[in-house]
Amino acid sequence: MHEIRRGHLKFYVLRLLREQRRTGYGLMKAIETETGFWRPSAGSLYPLLATMRDAGLICEVEESDGTSRWQITADGKTTYAQATEIKQELLDGMRRSLVVFAKVFDAAPIESFAQRLTTWHQGRPDFSCLGPLFMDLHDTLWSLPSLSDEQEKQIQKILRDATDAVERIRESPE
Repeated sequence: MHEIRRGHLKFYVLRLLREQRRTGYGLMKAIETETGFWRPSAGSLYPLLATMRDAGLICEVEESDGTSRWQITADGKTTYAQATEIKQELLDGMRRSLVVFAKVFDAAPIESFAQRLTTWHQGRPDFSCLGPLFMDLHDTLWSLPSLSDEQEKQIQKILRDATDAVERIRESPE
């Protein structure tokens, strides 16, 4: 997990700095807040910031209140936009780790999920609003209390109807 985090940190910093200028401490706090568990150490973040500065990806800007904040440069924005190869490497690493986990613990559903990760790298800009809806549905289903038989049948019908409707869209000419 440590290796995966190290691979993410540079691009995580670039993404956060695309949103707004931040202090080093602000970057650590933002990552911890967003992930809920990971707070990069100062010993890993500050040397990385210096390396990224030297590479021209970020620069330090002194604010009017005297504090110093990091900001992304045009080269940093370009690097972040071109990070598809790194993204693919990270996805492949996650997929391989999940497959191993599934094999070790005989968890077929996890292996199935891992195999589906292979298609995520292809990207579907037309799915930008659909992905979050799919995840919302997933979260809603998992948050349900134990279902009665009737409730389970109702939900199965809703999901089958939605699948059939999407299939009709796929089969219809534009």
